Amino acid sequence: MRALLIAVTALIPGSVLAQDVGDPARGLAYARQACGECHATELGEKGDSFLAVPSFQEIANTTGMSEIALISFFQTPHPSMPNLIVPADDARDVIAYILSLKR
Repeated sequence: MRALLIAVTALIPGSVLAQDVGDPARGLAYARQACGECHATELGEKGDSFLAVPSFQEIANTTGMSEIALISFFQTPHPSMPNLIVPADDARDVIAYILSLKR
């Protein structure tokens, strides 16, 4: 089974695999613009305690947080958040940025 997985992966062009990985710098830029009104988006930045929303650093360091968990989050509506539709490329970038904040 492992050999089959390796063989199939070798046949996939590198550009296809690279599409799954976002750009943290672009993710930060997008987060500042689209998420910064409610979330503290930058490393070490403190959020507004009145809003009681987690910072991106807190999200990154939540137990069990992973790329898959964040992908699922972006694809599921949440009543506590505005109905923000994040384009797939931007979502990958924001996910890469959030994961870059893990300690």
